[in-house]
Amino acid sequence: MGKIIVVLLGVLFSSNLVASDFTGKKLTGAAVYHHDGKSILFVKINDTNHMAACASTKRFAIDSTAANFKEMVSVAMMAYATGETVHIKGIKDSCKYWSNSQDLKGIAIGSIPF
Repeated sequence: MGKIIVVLLGVLFSSNLVASDFTGKKLTGAAVYHHDGKSILFVKINDTNHMAACASTKRFAIDSTAANFKEMVSVAMMAYATGETVHIKGIKDSCKYWSNSQDLKGIAIGSIPF
């Protein structure tokens, strides 16, 4: 029983070790770019503290190989157009989608947690 609890706690907290949250932020920019046969969504927020060190442009990025790419584009463009606050979930210390932008895992409009 004790081992099960330890494993469950490990799973619960491990997602926080690989993700970074930015809650209640405004998008200051959103763009879609085509490169090497893939579309890439870039977003920028009004508070870039605590971003991955590799994110020298202080942007987040995700490309069209991600299963939720189209939905992310829709949410990002709506948030930018309406000025709604967002909750950004980035992948901690990862810039694989675009080498100078932190990888984007999720985006939500308003005050909804992941």
